[in-house]
Order: sequence, then structure tokens, then C-alpha cells
Amino acid sequence: MAKGDDALARKKNKLTRKKMSRKNDSATVSARIAALIAAKKRRKTGKRSMCQGMCFSLPSPEDPFNERQGKADIITRKKAKKKLKSKSKRENKKPSPIPINDVVDEQQEEEEDVVRKWIVEKKKGPVKFLVSCLNEIESSLRVDGSDDDDKSLFTSTWGIEFWKCFLSGKDVLDTSGTSSTVEQIAWIASTAVDAIAKSEKELPEDSFIVSPFLLWLVPSQSKANQVRSVCKALKTQGVHALSIHQGTSIDRQIDGLKYIEPEFLVSTPERLLEIVNLKGVDVSGVSLLVIDELGSLCTSGYLDAVKSIKQAIRSEHVSVVFNDSFSASYIPAVQSLLEGGSSVNRLSLTDSVTSQGSCILQTVNVCASEDKKLEKFSEVVESSSSKMIYIVTKEENFGKLKALLMLKGLSVSANSEEIKKSKKPVARLVDIEQLDTRAMRDFETILLPDFVPSFATYVQILTSMARDSVHGVLHSFLTEKEAAKYPAGPLVNVLEDCGQSVPEVWRNMYASMSD
Repeated sequence: MAKGDDALARKKNKLTRKKMSRKNDSATVSARIAALIAAKKRRKTGKRSMCQGMCFSLPSPEDPFNERQGKADIITRKKAKKKLKSKSKRENKKPSPIPINDVVDEQQEEEEDVVRKWIVEKKKGPVKFLVSCLNEIESSLRVDGSDDDDKSLFTSTWGIEFWKCFLSGKDVLDTSGTSSTVEQIAWIASTAVDAIAKSEKELPEDSFIVSPFLLWLVPSQSKANQVRSVCKALKTQGVHALSIHQGTSIDRQIDGLKYIEPEFLVSTPERLLEIVNLKGVDVSGVSLLVIDELGSLCTSGYLDAVKSIKQAIRSEHVSVVFNDSFSASYIPAVQSLLEGGSSVNRLSLTDSVTSQGSCILQTVNVCASEDKKLEKFSEVVESSSSKMIYIVTKEENFGKLKALLMLKGLSVSANSEEIKKSKKPVARLVDIEQLDTRAMRDFETILLPDFVPSFATYVQILTSMARDSVHGVLHSFLTEKEAAKYPAGPLVNVLEDCGQSVPEVWRNMYASMSD
């Protein structure tokens, strides 16, 4: 049953009477007790009289009249005490182990610093985009799980050498004997973005570039997907990569090219040539051309299409060729794609004799007698198209060879100064006893009329000559009698590994020794 108004009024009056009685009780206590009660209430409410402030603080030089009542001093002491406690905690606390991720980040920062320092020392181009692009690609590879190797992209010697070649405007021939790796793709793509960023600063704001900056030719769809998957990480830098190949409607690909206008274009040669002929894309302004797996392209019959695409590029550009075969039959293809030949840098992921001797034509002429050997030597000299022929032999043979060469219309010299002044084809005689392989990087055509005293000397000549050219030729001459005494096994192996023809005499001799 609900309470009425009378009941509520009675309850309210009762509470009022109790309150009044408590007030009257406090009045009955002594003055001292009442002062203590009042002080307690003021402390609880945070209010104190001036006299109480004087009890807790003393005048100081900063506050001589104690107007602040020691409040600032109290706060300062609290802060100092708190700081002292935190310091003691830090000293007593044991050092915790560094997380693995932090160690990896520190190592990566050190590797990036090495690249930055090298770039700053050389004063070549902006560092920002190159390093950030490599970071983006490396991060994406770790997320995708496709980076099985713990080696960082920043420690790539090949990448740094390629970057220097690109800045110098020289073409690049990779002689590793394989197709491009993820590491190489990452460095080429990052270098291209770095160059795009630099060119955008130099060009006027209203300029418009229609052609892709990077054109990557591949023999198959699988290789195109691999290259694009690496370049895809650079989308955060504003760079779009598009791959075109057989298996998709050509009209759809043309529409995609016009809509996206990619900076990077990865394509098979035959499909790209179709689109170029239909004016679906303009490749005349390409700045970086990469030809991947040249051996596979030649085997599939795409060499003519690659040549046509290269001819369609009108601008000055850098060409990069990955020759995935050591066969000598592909040397003419390399020479036709890397025109000039004298401004080509050789790069390789290995230092093997095969990779260093790549694209150098080696011929070993085994003759029946000394007269036949001299006759064969004369034929090679006449058929040589080189303006400079280096002949490495013993000094005692200089007179005989000089007379023969002069009969062939060549100017013969033993020093470089006379060679520069001569207008005729020049033959330079080099004493094999004083051979300096460090000075042979410019030698394109070398003749060995008396072969060499050891296989090690042959390897030194092969791996030191024509370092900046794809027109290297090495001719060797010896008689059958000399060949029988010479250890044929190592030379046969080198010739076979480099895809060169092996003399039948040595092949049979090597086979009989193996049996």
C-alpha cells in the first residue's frame, strides 16, 4: 500500500530534528575539540588558514614573505622525489633482450646507410627514390613469402654496378648465363623510378610523356608475371606496371594501355609488335630497354621481332641484355642488339671462367705443320675486320711475324703511341713473358700464333680481354705435334662450357684419355 502525504511529512520532520540535534551536540563540546573538528573539515576540503600554512613552510629567498605558503617548494620536492624513484627503478631493472625484429631493422638500416654513403660520395642523383623503392620491394617480398633468401637487396654488388652503368649511359650485358633474378629485377625497376623522379624535376610541368619509361621483353607469360609481381610493389611510388602477352584479347590490352598509361611495360615480343603496328602503344620514347632470356627468345624465333621493336625506339636509351645461354651461336644476336659494342659493361652474378669468357669467340686451330700453321695465321689476319690486332708471342718471333704482317698491308708497332697515329689497320706485338693482363681489357682481337705456355695463361687472357665489348675474338694456333704434348682436358672443358667448337684432334685425344 502506498504511503500518504502525512507519512512522508512525518519522515521529513524526523530527519530535520536529527540534524538539528547533531548541531546542538557539537556546540556542547569544548572550544579545543570544536577547533580540531573544524580543522579536520578544512583539511578534507583542501582549505587551510594562513596560520596553518605557516606551520608547514618557512620563508625562503625565493618567497621571503611566505606568500606562496610553500606550495611551490612542496611541488618541486614531490617532482624530485618522483624522479629519484624512477631513476632507481631504471638502475635496478635488468636489461631486457632485444626483439629479433629490432635486430633485423637495425641491420637493414646499416645496409641502407652503406648505399646512402656510397651514393653521397659519388654525388650521383637523388637517394630518396632508389632507397625507398628497394624498401618497398623488399617489404612486399617478405609479406608474400617469395623471398627465401635472407640476403638484403641493399647488399647487392650487381645492383650497385648496374646503377653506375645506367648513370653513365652505358649498355649492360649480363653474362651470368641465366634469366634475370628477383634481385636484378628489383634494382633495375628501382633505378628506373629514380630516373623518372629526376626527369620529372627537370621537365616542364605541362610536358606529357606518352611512351613507357621501362620496356621489358620476355619470352613467356610466366616470366612476364614474375617481372610484374616485383614491379607491382612500386605502385605506392606512383608507378604502374602492365604486362601484355598472348592468351588475352588484343583489343582489351590496347584499351588497358590507353587507360593506365603505364610507366613500366612487360611484354612478349610478338604481342607487343602487333600492338605497335596497330598504334596501340608508342615505344619511341622508351629510356630503358631490357631483353630477358635472349637464348630462349632466339630459340622461339622472336629475334626479328626484338630487333624491330628496338628499331622503333627513337630516343637515346640504355639496353640491358640477359643472355641465358653461353652458346657461341648467339654472339651475333648479342652484337646486333648492343650496337657500337665499345660502350658495353659486362656484369655477372658469378666470377666463373665461363661467365667472364661469355660472348668471346674462341677458335683453336690445330695444323699439320709449322708452314700450315703460318698459312692459317695469315688467313685469319686477312679476314679480320678489326682495326687493332694484338699478337701475343715470344719476342724472338717478332721479326718473322712483322715481315709477314707488313706484306699483308698492316702497320706493325710495339707501343701504343704509334698505334694512335697510324691510319692503317695496326698489329701490335706483345711479349708473352711481359704480359700484363690488367692492360688487356681494351683488347678485342688477340692472336696466339704459338699458343701459350700454360692453360692458366690462356684463362688469364680470356678473362681479361674485351671487358667493355661484345666483339671479342681469341684465335690460337699450334701444330699437331704441339697439341699432342699439351694437356687437352682443361681447354676442352672451357671450350665446351663456353659453347665453342672443339678441335677434333683434341676431342678424340681427350676421349681416349678418359677411357
